[in-house]
Amino acid sequence: MPKLEEDEVFLDHQICSKKPLIPYRYFIMFMVLAATTVLSAVRNTINVAIIAMVDDPTDEHSTGTINTTRNQQFTTQQFDWNQHEQGIILGSYYYTYTAIQIYAGNLSDKFNVVHLMALTQLIVTLCTFITPLAVSFSIYYMITIRMIMGLVQGVTFPCLYNMIENWFPPTELGFAQGLAAAGCDLGSALTSIFTAWISERGIWGGWPAAFYTMGMFNLVFGLVWMAMVTRDPFSNRFVSDYEKRQLYHIVQNTKTEQPKIKSTPWIKMITSLPLWSVIITKGIIGLAYSVINSKIPVYLDSVLGYKLENNGLINGLLYIGSGSTQLTCGPISKYLIARGLIGRTATRKLFETISLSGIIVSLIAVCYLGDNAHLIVTCLIMSMVFHGVNLGGDVPIVAEMAPGLIGTTFGFANTIASASGFIAPALIAVILGDDAGSQAKWILAFQIVAGLQFVALILFGIFATAEPQSWGKVENLHLDEPVSRLSQESEKIQEINNN
Repeated sequence: MPKLEEDEVFLDHQICSKKPLIPYRYFIMFMVLAATTVLSAVRNTINVAIIAMVDDPTDEHSTGTINTTRNQQFTTQQFDWNQHEQGIILGSYYYTYTAIQIYAGNLSDKFNVVHLMALTQLIVTLCTFITPLAVSFSIYYMITIRMIMGLVQGVTFPCLYNMIENWFPPTELGFAQGLAAAGCDLGSALTSIFTAWISERGIWGGWPAAFYTMGMFNLVFGLVWMAMVTRDPFSNRFVSDYEKRQLYHIVQNTKTEQPKIKSTPWIKMITSLPLWSVIITKGIIGLAYSVINSKIPVYLDSVLGYKLENNGLINGLLYIGSGSTQLTCGPISKYLIARGLIGRTATRKLFETISLSGIIVSLIAVCYLGDNAHLIVTCLIMSMVFHGVNLGGDVPIVAEMAPGLIGTTFGFANTIASASGFIAPALIAVILGDDAGSQAKWILAFQIVAGLQFVALILFGIFATAEPQSWGKVENLHLDEPVSRLSQESEKIQEINNN
């Protein structure tokens, strides 16, 4: 290829166009990050807000509901929910979110993912705005609203992964997927801090204002999404001709000759031991995340005595810890595999082992630190840091096991992982009863979660594999061929970008 001017490139040797200063797909990367940030923020507002929503017993050491020391500015309505009712509220979102997972991939294949996401944003915005009104009437209205949100948001990740595949070359896929994962932690961090701050200070009416604010952010995001995003770069009027030809060049070489499997081999898939080892591991590590995500605000408040505002700051640090390792471990694992330093399966097992072992050590340490609140918080943050390492382990391995059934297999595996969202608060409610301030019961909860992580560590270490399974291969196409071809095209794109 002859040397070209810095602002020009000939992809078809006939047509030239200006090279944009910033490729439009980088804006799409930002929108992917924003999508999961908004999703997580709207979904998790309740996790901290519920501390302000639940009636505070006058006796600081009494049991029955969440014990919290709150600012006297609180004048908003509060509710006498016990731990069981709180568990149902926190878990209700995941009832429908879990149920839709198997079908979500199919929906994203059949319909325009941008339109599907836009409809999702509209419904979720309405649900978020009416949440304070719904809960004032009945706990059952609140649960219904949460279930509707879970149902419609269940299609978010299949839609985003579908769109990512259409927008980005192989060299950028890992980073785009990492942004999607990190957005969840970023959204949880921001909403934890903001909800705690606005609820503690009673600004704009206290906790209801947190829902109104998140609803407004969701609305703004939805409008930008509808105006600026399309399902692929070729139908987007904001993408330059240069970038369209650049991406078309690689799509032509990476998406041809990939016939799809004619029918889903359900029997072989559901009887696959390697797949089940991954599914169970995803569910168990998801349980650890969900316990911290939904119930640690209660622990910080009722056992460690952190006021609501400090509680929110600590929760923010938990998610920042997880997001930081999610952003780095995905690319690091890909680098190790691409350089041939470690085999694909060995890499996945290494990262998953680090993740699970770190969670186990962190949670067990919490059990033996007594009343040392600062060290306990540090260990909880470290458990989330180690959780993020799984982006180099169980997260990418599903696609590697079944390259011809990525959507179906991901939906099947993610169903179990998503179920942890309602299993976790239910489990903690059973252990605590109405004694949320019992340190002994919390220690039992942490020990159970840590013990389950050890089970996952053994299962994944023995049975998991990144090798394509016979039931999940693309017909008439060896995996090594497209991987090699992708690498060649990635180098071409990198060369074009550097010129």
